[in-house]
Amino acid sequence: MKQKEYDDNIIAALKKLPVPLKTFDGHDVLFEENKRHETIFQHVANKKHHLHIVDIVLIQSILLNKNSLVSDRNGHKYRTYIGRRTKKKERLKYIKITTKIRKNNQESVITIHAVKNNC
Repeated sequence: MKQKEYDDNIIAALKKLPVPLKTFDGHDVLFEENKRHETIFQHVANKKHHLHIVDIVLIQSILLNKNSLVSDRNGHKYRTYIGRRTKKKERLKYIKITTKIRKNNQESVITIHAVKNNC
């Protein structure tokens, strides 16, 4: 079985983010839903997601931008936010944040990763 590689610097940057993060319409966004055999921080910090520390800093501004919300193909229980990265010479030019809507205006982060297109 192949070992997963995590970036410890990204895990540290994720833990430094304010809790809870806010969206443009006042929802609280939390990192609470762990994945199969890893924490949510390890899942986001997986090297296959192609994230950098400067991308982690952009998460709050992407969530606060109303124009970053796009319709999610999995239905109305999920939200997808897509924002532009600041790194110019990257092949993957956007960051995609997927959240699951909970009760009481709360959202839980499902995943964050870099994508090529903004749709």
